[in-house]
Amino acid sequence: MSADRYAAASDDTAGCYVHLPFCDRICPYCDFAVVRHVKARVDRYMSALAREIETSPLPHKPVRTIFFGGGTPSALEASRLERLLAQLFERFGVAPGSIECSLEANPSRNVDDLPLWRRAGVTRISIGVQSLDDGELHRLGRDHSASQAEVFARAARRSGFDSVSVDLIAGAPGQTLGSFTTTLDRALSLEPDHVSVYGLTIEPSTPYAAWHSREPAAFPDDDAVADMLIEADERLSSAGFEHYELSNFARPGHRCEHNVGYWRQRDCIAYGMSAAGYDSGERYRNERDFDAYCAAIETGSSPRADVERLDRGRRIGEAAMLALRTADGISDADFRKRFEIDISVAFAAAIKKCSARGLLEADGYGARLTATGRLLANDVCAEFLVPQIDEQSERPSKGVPIA
Repeated sequence: MSADRYAAASDDTAGCYVHLPFCDRICPYCDFAVVRHVKARVDRYMSALAREIETSPLPHKPVRTIFFGGGTPSALEASRLERLLAQLFERFGVAPGSIECSLEANPSRNVDDLPLWRRAGVTRISIGVQSLDDGELHRLGRDHSASQAEVFARAARRSGFDSVSVDLIAGAPGQTLGSFTTTLDRALSLEPDHVSVYGLTIEPSTPYAAWHSREPAAFPDDDAVADMLIEADERLSSAGFEHYELSNFARPGHRCEHNVGYWRQRDCIAYGMSAAGYDSGERYRNERDFDAYCAAIETGSSPRADVERLDRGRRIGEAAMLALRTADGISDADFRKRFEIDISVAFAAAIKKCSARGLLEADGYGARLTATGRLLANDVCAEFLVPQIDEQSERPSKGVPIA
């Protein structure tokens, strides 16, 4: 059986990710591909981006979600975003507003552009609030205050977006469980449809890495961050949010479908520097360096820096890892349909080991993380990366199914 058979068995739609790398200020914890917002640089990049969109092959499946990430997509002039949106909608043959279109926004400026983005076709706004404590925001290197974030979120609600999401960080320098709980309560008072809570990661070669090395006590330890994440789960769940993915909570009907596509291993076409895409088992990433990306487009070359074809085993392993991030976990019926495997055989060792540690619950329908397992998700997911399958026959290897 060919690898493409398994691609055809998965979802029949695709997403589109567009990377807009410009920031007024680069946060000290950030390791994303970002550059400072300078007009000449913006002009060059947007020209290259438009050319990449126009000349790249269309995805094999209809595009039903678009996500603008960065960087700070909202830092661009509204007219530039409008032109970019119009090009994408025309390219994919969809009407503005007819599909989910998400835009990441910094609440520090451009609040007056919110209605313009909505009219141009943005349906979902994701606001980088991070904290609603001014001291924590200062230590995070953010250029907005808590009150600015609240004003921005309320204005987004009035602008008529289908979904308004706020992003929060757990583990900021100097943050306590009390201050984090206060941020949660203030965030809930804004009546968001969706909340993302990310544990702070100290990335190598960032200013935070140097600070953490010099003064580790300035940062909450792992146990303190775990307490914050547990608090987020309890408070948001009590407020009517579903904890549908490790870091994401949504009111019913307001999940981010673009990100759900990632966890379902749907195809995703990607544009812009460092943008990563997935096409029927082939994973690729564009040049991360600004000049390298632009020069490739300008000279008619491919901007792709890395291309990798996943074999069946790796595709199944990654599908399991991604599925475990969600509340639904690994569905036995889904994996039978997509890959023709029995998860109780293909992942027998992983299920047995993680269940014994209280990190996983398995039944006749599938396997999913427990509350404790969510706090150790990376450890659990690593156990599922290599399924027990026979690559020659492309059938599950012999073994004793888990009862």
